[in-house]
Amino acid sequence: MIKIFAVLLIVSAILAGIVGPQLFFVVDETQSAIITRFGEPRKSINEPGLYAKTPFVETVTYFDKRRTLFDAPPEGLLTSDKKRLVIDVYAIGKVEDPLTFYQKVRTAQGAVNASLPIIAASLRSEIASDEQSQIIRTSRNEIMNNVTAETTNPLREFGINVVDVRVKRVDFPSEVQTSIYDRMRAERKRIADGFRAEGEQRSLEIRADVDRQATIIAAEAERDANVVRGDGEGQAIAIFADALEQGPEFYAFTRSLDAYRKFLTDGTTLVLPAESDLFQFLQSPGERTK
Repeated sequence: MIKIFAVLLIVSAILAGIVGPQLFFVVDETQSAIITRFGEPRKSINEPGLYAKTPFVETVTYFDKRRTLFDAPPEGLLTSDKKRLVIDVYAIGKVEDPLTFYQKVRTAQGAVNASLPIIAASLRSEIASDEQSQIIRTSRNEIMNNVTAETTNPLREFGINVVDVRVKRVDFPSEVQTSIYDRMRAERKRIADGFRAEGEQRSLEIRADVDRQATIIAAEAERDANVVRGDGEGQAIAIFADALEQGPEFYAFTRSLDAYRKFLTDGTTLVLPAESDLFQFLQSPGERTK
């Protein structure tokens, strides 16, 4: 009896190990799932928990219900003013209805293949209604909001909920980038040359003002020096006149000595007329009295 019971326990364990994984399955909080029977979808599951299915007949397919990035390749689009822009966009979405998703696209790659043409068509329509300058400067956010709103219902038909569509990059086509950069460089050079010319003009103005002030200062200094010089010469003349009145002969003698000091140097030969007043002090006292 005991042997029979042990055998039954072993058989039960084996069956549980084989049938258990086929009977029960777990859906994580980050997942949704559908149950298919021979490839045909039977039921969708959006809530996490432990679930049962028919062993060996039904199969569980899981989907990530977290947000997923749909990255579109860059595409050249025409604006309303017939100018081309290269626009690189991406979309953020998630699986909202796993049963519809499985029936329409089945896989993540199938979702990308179905979503991108819809997003591209909406984006192309929005870009075609705006001018190039508006897209680059002001209307980018408005365009992305419109694309998000326009693609929500079409993508919901695939079981996908679009959360947002955004622009990664807006650029000019490669064939016009060189000319655009050349124009930008020329514009920056023109602005720089303008600043240099303005600085040079200001420098010349400052130098001219400094030179004018220096000329005025020098002229005023020369004027003041002439006034001082004239005042000094006047005082000297007054002093000389007073000395002449007090001692004419001594004054004449000192003036003669000053003259001798200036022109009598080593090796100097002096020729003066005998009646010269300057010559009398070069004669001996006896000759001077004659």
